[in-house]
Amino acid sequence: MAPRPSKIWADYPVKDINRSKEFYRALGFTVRQLTHDGDDFISLSIGDNGFVLNLFSTERFERGVRTKALDTWGTNEVNFSISADTKDEVLAWEQALLDIDADIISPPEEMKEGWWVMRFADPDGHRWVILNMEK
Repeated sequence: MAPRPSKIWADYPVKDINRSKEFYRALGFTVRQLTHDGDDFISLSIGDNGFVLNLFSTERFERGVRTKALDTWGTNEVNFSISADTKDEVLAWEQALLDIDADIISPPEEMKEGWWVMRFADPDGHRWVILNMEK
């Protein structure tokens, strides 16, 4: 029988740890207080289920994965989606992103009847989706 994973998290390479920390903090992500070796790492907690996103300097990320990181501008390595309970919550996300001058890839739109979606990128080009499925 295969082992059952107990936790899952994601790691992203970023060019500027402090810029990324402020970007995600402005969107309500929780910066986890962890001790780590140096200033080239932060850990974020996302949502009610405690999904963890670790941000590493690009150099440190590449050492850890033993390969080159993609340039995420113009490419997409993964698609994370954040659940929104209502269309208004999608619109609130849009406003929060506009307030911090984030790169909105696509503004809120009705994907199909009752489903609303928008897309944005963080300062390093990592793409995110805000998705409401009311029906």
